[in-house]
Amino acid sequence: MDVSIRMARPREAGIVHRILMEAYAPYRDKVVPPLKVFSSTPASIAVDIRTRRHAHALAFIGTTPVGTVRCTPGRNGHGERRWTLSRLAVLPEYRGEGIGAMLMRWMEERARQCGVAELRGEVRTALPFLVRFYQCLGYQVLGYRSKPGYARYLTIIGKRLR
Repeated sequence: MDVSIRMARPREAGIVHRILMEAYAPYRDKVVPPLKVFSSTPASIAVDIRTRRHAHALAFIGTTPVGTVRCTPGRNGHGERRWTLSRLAVLPEYRGEGIGAMLMRWMEERARQCGVAELRGEVRTALPFLVRFYQCLGYQVLGYRSKPGYARYLTIIGKRLR
């Protein structure tokens, strides 16, 4: 399978949005608190890409877009560059082909090239198979996030790159 990955352009925000909605559909109204991904729109994604608040990578098989992951640049507590990766999504009909892992490895390589010291992410604790997925890619559980009424609803994962 020939998979290519590149950064999405603002005009491709609708493609990113479609992949997100299809990939996250099984979790709508089933995960609490509700996933914020469902409040995104093609317009909000385009603004995020244009303003560089978030970047989105797209994975393609041939010319067909099949997956995406979002990257948010920032700094850790030591002032080092840190990227937060989120909203990893692969269309249901392409799951199990390693595309999610390819997207994560591609972002990791890109982060290394950009001098990023650390990658972080947040995973719904109620979806332990996702925590295991990231652990298989070398991420460690760093802690948990809670908010009123939702104890430890997010598992914080991370990976040092240097």
